[in-house]
Amino acid sequence: MAPGRNAEPMRVPDPRRRAPREAVAAIIGAEAGIAIGVLVVGGTVLAPLGFGLLGAGIGAGGVHARNLLVRRWLRAHLRAAR
Repeated sequence: MAPGRNAEPMRVPDPRRRAPREAVAAIIGAEAGIAIGVLVVGGTVLAPLGFGLLGAGIGAGGVHARNLLVRRWLRAHLRAAR
């Protein structure tokens, strides 16, 4: 059989589905942490990895905390509007 005939279509991600904000923040935080770790203490073994983990935690935690605060604020305003 010739290539391309009766082949399964290529799977592409659904563009309507978005990545969770916490995951995106963790990735960005890890990249920033690694960059800071390399620049500040590049000669120390595993220091950039530690900074990457710290940055990922700060990024994901910050977004999670912001979402909680926004929910509480919105809930309080909706209750006050009743």
